[in-house]
Amino acid sequence: MNNSVSKSQIHTARQTDLYTFLLKYHASNFIREGNSLRPKDNHSISIKNGYCGYRDFSNDETGNSIEYLTRHMGYTFVTAVQALAGESTEKCPQNSQLDKIKSVPPRFPIPVDGTYKNLFAFLTNRGIPAGTIRMLISQKILYQERERNNIVFINAERDFAELRGTYTYGKPFHGIVPDCRNDGFWWFRTSRAACKAYICEAAVDAISLFELHRLRGKNEPAYYISIAGAAKQPAISRLKGSTLNLTLAVDNDAAGQQCRDRNPDLEYILPKHKDWNDDLQTLQGYTH
Repeated sequence: MNNSVSKSQIHTARQTDLYTFLLKYHASNFIREGNSLRPKDNHSISIKNGYCGYRDFSNDETGNSIEYLTRHMGYTFVTAVQALAGESTEKCPQNSQLDKIKSVPPRFPIPVDGTYKNLFAFLTNRGIPAGTIRMLISQKILYQERERNNIVFINAERDFAELRGTYTYGKPFHGIVPDCRNDGFWWFRTSRAACKAYICEAAVDAISLFELHRLRGKNEPAYYISIAGAAKQPAISRLKGSTLNLTLAVDNDAAGQQCRDRNPDLEYILPKHKDWNDDLQTLQGYTH
């Protein structure tokens, strides 16, 4: 095998459609989502059809086709150029790092045995009615965990859960259960016939937006979704592959604006204050 490559080969390799190349030689390592590919072990990376590179939305890393193969697929520079330019005399590497990653299922917290006292206190103190809380509990997508008394917003598919601390001092803990789907999200809907979906930044905001719509007489069939953070582009990209009519409803801050800038194809609505829970509390006369 030739250990050198020409400038012409490098230019050709950089212009190669990475999406098509990966489907041809490494299809088992990727998931197709609409017009994009995502590595099975890192859903924050997107390789779009017709483009000569990739983007990692978790850290804004970008690169051309050669750089993707060398950084993420175990190729050397020479083998990457030769493979992409159609000059390689060897098969593409079969034992890439992607093949060695095993999926670890999430281990969700155990519910508390008894009443969800902390859960009700935290959510009602933020303007969410007890009736709505009981509705979500009855749907088995909301509970209080036993060990730390965190609120657990778990999706119906049982592959994603968002956590919210219930302690009143300091800033409440907000996180995700380890090993959940990187493109996962929490959701509830007002009707099985719903085709509208509001993408919020947190579960409390999704519930708050639902309450704001209800208080204002806007009782449309809709999904209310939390992606657990404005930077969760993989979840938004996954939702874009659905048939839902999507509206971004993330926070009115710098991170929310970055999310809106990344998704100019989506309609959006803005809370008057920082987030929808602030708007709900303000409407109900709560003091922050």
